[in-house]
Amino acid sequence: MSGQTTAVQAEPAPPAARFRSLLFTLEAFAYLFWLAFDVVAGPSLAEGSAFRYSSPITGLLVVAVVLTRYVQPTEQIAIVAFGSSAVLSVASAITAATFSGGRITALSLAELLALAIITVVTVRQASGLVAVGTAVVSFLVIVGMPVLRFPTDAIDDATFTALCGLGWASAVALAAVLREIRVRREARLTEARSNERLELARELHDVVAHHVTGIVVAAQAAVTVARTRPEEAGPALESIERAGAEALAGMRRMVGVLRGGEEAGRTVVHGPSDVDELVDRFDPARTRTTLDRDPDLTELPPGVGATAYRVVQEALTNVHRHAPDATSVRVGMHRREGRLEVTVRNEGGSPERRSSTLGRGGFGLAGMAERVGALGGTLQVGPDGPAAWMVLVELPLAGAR
Repeated sequence: MSGQTTAVQAEPAPPAARFRSLLFTLEAFAYLFWLAFDVVAGPSLAEGSAFRYSSPITGLLVVAVVLTRYVQPTEQIAIVAFGSSAVLSVASAITAATFSGGRITALSLAELLALAIITVVTVRQASGLVAVGTAVVSFLVIVGMPVLRFPTDAIDDATFTALCGLGWASAVALAAVLREIRVRREARLTEARSNERLELARELHDVVAHHVTGIVVAAQAAVTVARTRPEEAGPALESIERAGAEALAGMRRMVGVLRGGEEAGRTVVHGPSDVDELVDRFDPARTRTTLDRDPDLTELPPGVGATAYRVVQEALTNVHRHAPDATSVRVGMHRREGRLEVTVRNEGGSPERRSSTLGRGGFGLAGMAERVGALGGTLQVGPDGPAAWMVLVELPLAGAR
């Protein structure tokens, strides 16, 4: 069983684009509502002022600036929006002191909404120092707006100052919550990618160790055959060439994935049907190796099938390493009451050479133990008689992926 996954596209998915369009539409409608309110209520709040219609105009200016963040970097738009609002507030205070006709603008609720939204968006996605700086600047601009702009004879500006402060606090609190959600999600994604890289490193170890061990054994056999039967050295050398080519192809594929290049995400998924190839490479003549496998194992879940393949691969590699003179090796794969049972048992060989088959460096069957455990299965490795060693894996089939 083999297959491949599809590489992730770099362009945004259509649902994400539709959500962004919907968000823009809802935000625009909210601005239109409060701009209408500014048109109706703004002149009454600045009654008698020569500039009483300036509230919706300045609000529309800041709203237009904030909406451009959909096509421009958000942090730059935040600087322009806060700067524009601050300039308008200072201009309002200057005109109040200079002209008897009153201030240049009353309070714009659409502008306050735009500033709150740009605060939430920037604090959520900016780096730490930029987020803190944005929150501070946002406080000064939003809370300072009623102090500098609002005509004190129309209504108590302290009330509006308190309401603006509450609105700013709500915006920053919402931004902090959204930022925490984003940070946790990115941490989980980073951890998942890191785990995948480690898994691929184990895959690379398995592929290289298996093929290189086979090459060494075949080379040793070729040397012996060349000395005694030179006419039969050709097939042995062809086997070495084939195993070397497979090892190089496997390494290129895995290294490409580890580098995250264009080969990323295109790993080959092996299964029980590929175990014949493993056994053939291990013992081409099948003089000491037998494979006993149920015929209906092609319908296994991908995770179970791939894990079974890797366990057999690592077990045969360890037989090459630790028991190269084993007299018999038996590989079994059977369904047992809702689970898959995989066994690799070797007999014979020198006992002193059969040390722990968990492998040096912790990437051998120790890595397989992690795979098996992730599927809810069990892995047992150890002696099975005076001159035998066995790897036994049981993988549940119900609910496996």
